[in-house]
Amino acid sequence: MEPEEGGKKSGKSVIVYSKPDCPDCFNAKRYLSNREVAYDSRDITNQEVVNELLDRLGPGNYATPIIVAGEQVFFGFAANKEHLSNILTEMGL
Repeated sequence: MEPEEGGKKSGKSVIVYSKPDCPDCFNAKRYLSNREVAYDSRDITNQEVVNELLDRLGPGNYATPIIVAGEQVFFGFAANKEHLSNILTEMGL
């Protein structure tokens, strides 16, 4: 899966698991792009991506987007924006 074009800072792992027509997912990607953070966008409507998530997180009901920044996992963007910002800063992104 290809990294999104918007981000430029790389070397650290940021993954955004999202779905189409998800406003919070769109806002998360826009935020990362505006910060020039490279990220890998993965569509959870794809069964392979769902299997990957299940392997990583186990079964459950999770809010989207699911953002993995280093070792931290965030469920939803709006409610986690400040904490995500702090983690990205700590990661040097």
